[in-house]
Amino acid sequence: MLLALLGGTPAAARDAGVAEGVTKKELSVEPLAGDATKQVVTDYYRFPPGTVLPWHIHPGAHEISYVLSGEMILEVEGEDPRHLKAGESFYLHPDKIHRGLNQGSEPVELFVVRIKPVDQPLAEDVEPPKTER
Repeated sequence: MLLALLGGTPAAARDAGVAEGVTKKELSVEPLAGDATKQVVTDYYRFPPGTVLPWHIHPGAHEISYVLSGEMILEVEGEDPRHLKAGESFYLHPDKIHRGLNQGSEPVELFVVRIKPVDQPLAEDVEPPKTER
């Protein structure tokens, strides 16, 4: 639905934190006002049914995500899994180990805002938490 409007493309030969088949569209990258060491990155993602993202972190980045459509499970190290539906949002602290899963029959579409250090990658794959729930 939004994919056609946004012109997203498959994520590059698997960007860190992104599973095969996921579509990503970088919407903007802007300097954070008042802090030249940080930038604000906005992205659109589309996860097909059955998608399981790898465990990953966003080094030094705050992440705010809004579910545009579909339903997903968010797993965050040390927390109970959260079931999120269209119209719901979540915030991840910097360096939180997490992953998303689309166990439904419809695609999940997310709008994501990250405030990140300029000198850090957007994401890094990491080992699964020692105590997966």
